[in-house]
Amino acid sequence: MTKYAVRLSLLLVCLTLGASPLQAQENKEKPTKSRAGLDYISILGSALQLRKVADTDDDSEGWLSAGTLVLGTNISDLFHVELRAGTGITSSEVTSDLTIDIDYFASWYMGMHYNVASFSNVYAQLGFSHIKGSADLESEGLNANRPYRDIEGDFPGSSFAFSYLAGIDLNLAENTYLVLEAGRLFEDTDSSAMGYQFNGGLRYEF
Repeated sequence: MTKYAVRLSLLLVCLTLGASPLQAQENKEKPTKSRAGLDYISILGSALQLRKVADTDDDSEGWLSAGTLVLGTNISDLFHVELRAGTGITSSEVTSDLTIDIDYFASWYMGMHYNVASFSNVYAQLGFSHIKGSADLESEGLNANRPYRDIEGDFPGSSFAFSYLAGIDLNLAENTYLVLEAGRLFEDTDSSAMGYQFNGGLRYEF
């Protein structure tokens, strides 16, 4: 290493040591904004995946889209509670003869959020959901449709279910966040069916 390289290295070390206290002081002067006490509203677009609709070899699945409205409040810098209401927008064609619709769903959650950056939080939440939907089975007499006969009519059979979500929000503007999340909406205790939700949208805090 030449003497010029040594001098440059020493200069960089000195600048780094000198800048560290200044950066620490700057961080102290700009604390993370508290969200405690702020209410929020979110509008989300949802993709709902239906899994194990019936106990079949092909592990029958389907997709449908939904819209969700969220009302919540940050009860502290770490915890929040919220209510959600949603409705199905499209139907799910699980097979050529089986169509499933979600009329509406309502959820209550309590969650924990953690600030990972000045512009972003991660969060996880647990709660309960009430789901109302229907399953329409054509050509019920076919042997291929035998596994689906028990779910025809009200879907899911058990209208109340345990739900969970995990997500991240990204600050776009003052009090406005982009929200991305995923989790389970329901598991039907009367059958093998499960519904998973993948949500994206905007949140505004006030």
